[in-house]
Amino acid sequence: MHQVPMFDLDALMDIRKKADSISYYCLSKRNGHDVHQLKAALDHMSRALSMFAELEIQRMKDENISYDPQSYIKGRLNIAVKSVTIDENDSYSA
Repeated sequence: MHQVPMFDLDALMDIRKKADSISYYCLSKRNGHDVHQLKAALDHMSRALSMFAELEIQRMKDENISYDPQSYIKGRLNIAVKSVTIDENDSYSA
């Protein structure tokens, strides 16, 4: 069974860095976040985590993974980072 390459090392390191950044921004008292921004970040982080879990489930079942989980996860994390690092003068649209 042919499987699509999942992640490269640089991508995994970038994902970890973004996840750490989101955690820092969400917990930082210097950054005044409203509930909407935090909910948006949590939503996208949860979707990325769910994709990691789905990927492992499919790998354990030896099923073919016919999509690009790396792009999906990186995209969700990028949106989450933007939701918590948004400039106060910008408006957020989900």
